[in-house]
Amino acid sequence: MADPAKRYQVDPSRYYFRTNPLFETSAAQYAWMNDIVCIGSGYLVEGGIAYNICQIV
Repeated sequence: MADPAKRYQVDPSRYYFRTNPLFETSAAQYAWMNDIVCIGSGYLVEGGIAYNICQIV
């Protein structure tokens, strides 16, 4: 996975990326984000990893 030239040769069923993002802001318009719980699932893209982030309700 560390070698950019070979990471796409790894079968996606053999790995996973998960995250639990934490938001912290003092901006009034985004203050609601301070109190939400989210999870994310990642996947490889050209140049790195992208995540789908979802709020748990």
